[in-house]
Amino acid sequence: MKGMPRSPRVVFENSLYEIVPRAREGLPLPPNEVTNQLLTGVLARTQRDQKVTLCNFVEMNNHVHQHCIPKEAHQHAKFYMEYQKKVTDTVRRLTKRSRLSLWEGRPSVIKIAELEDAIQRLIYIFLNPAKASLERSIDDYPGLTTWKAFTTCDASVDAEVRIQAYWTPVSSLESLPSGNRLSPACDKAMAARLREAEDVVPYELVIKPLAWLKVYGVTDSTQIERIRKRIIREVYAGEAKLARERLKQGRGILGAQRLRHQEYWHHTRQRRGREISFLYAVTTCLDRLSSESFKIYSPHVVHLIWLSR
Repeated sequence: MKGMPRSPRVVFENSLYEIVPRAREGLPLPPNEVTNQLLTGVLARTQRDQKVTLCNFVEMNNHVHQHCIPKEAHQHAKFYMEYQKKVTDTVRRLTKRSRLSLWEGRPSVIKIAELEDAIQRLIYIFLNPAKASLERSIDDYPGLTTWKAFTTCDASVDAEVRIQAYWTPVSSLESLPSGNRLSPACDKAMAARLREAEDVVPYELVIKPLAWLKVYGVTDSTQIERIRKRIIREVYAGEAKLARERLKQGRGILGAQRLRHQEYWHHTRQRRGREISFLYAVTTCLDRLSSESFKIYSPHVVHLIWLSR
């Protein structure tokens, strides 16, 4: 009901969470070099005090999936709130807006309770570019992801991948040219100018692609590698299945070149849901859930719907 205060979220330390901020409308960020550089800087700046252990993520045009482990419960909300604000400020500055309401309120925050659910969620987020018909495979997707880090890091829960990042303060961020598009040459040139600006702040973005397995008691390198190979295999199998479906339906993909050349804050009509958070449960727990309060989407995933809104 309108006017009702939101209930506080309960967050547990050393648990795996999926955070899904979603744009209110449009496609704010095309996955070109400038966007990827700015988003890497935003993540690194937000993580400067190590609020969470950042495991994996996939940045899409209008939403992002982030898997992370809070080190302290109160730092979890600080992480995604700061990330959302910095991305909003960046898009607002780039597109020469005085005000901008970018996000659908608070992001969806998902506690992933079981190992199998965590595996399925990681497969799902890595399949996102193919599911959205953006590219045939995540290997070819030009957006910012941890796919390469996940597939190539050491088979250890302590494995780290460090990415050079450049944080550009919003006050010094140049606006986009007329039309809010960047040609390949302009994209490359603007990214270079941002890196070389006097007030740019360099950081290292630290990714721990396999740290989430420790949450579920998996630390043996052989078992870690077996799980990783399974995820890679199922992602590729899912992409192949999606390709067959597109061929059957006569549909193609957008492709990396067109994705990079999209307009910033390109407006499209989107379905706007009422989901405010997610609860993951195995099938053995489903009989405890009221059918009036929960809408079941799959045997292992339950979307918690706030029916009073």
